Parts: sequence; C-alpha cells; structure tokens
Amino acid sequence: MAANTLQKNSSRFDSLPIAVQMLIGIALLLLIAVVGFAVFFALDILLLDFDPIGKLASLIFG
Repeated sequence: MAANTLQKNSSRFDSLPIAVQMLIGIALLLLIAVVGFAVFFALDILLLDFDPIGKLASLIFG
C-alpha cells in the first residue's frame, strides 16, 4: 500500500529519464551561477569601482 501512495504522489519530473533529470539539474546550477556572478558584477564592479553614489554625493556637497 505504501508503494501505491508513493507512485500517486510522484511528479512529472520524477517520471523523466535520469539523463534528462541530470541535464535539467546541470542547467539549473549553471543558471544559479550566472545569476550569482551577475549580482557580484553589479555590486563589485559597477557600484564599488565606479562609485556612482560617491560621485553624486561629491557633486551635491561640493
């Protein structure tokens, strides 16, 4: 009876072949890495190196 409840609750992802699941997992990990590096790039290079807030403050306060 426990096996029947497990099969009823399985998702469509679980019914995919293992190779397809692996490729989807790798693609999601790559997506997470790309988003992480994009956030790092935005914070580190754009905000800290170019310092737009500091330049704006120096323009306002002389």
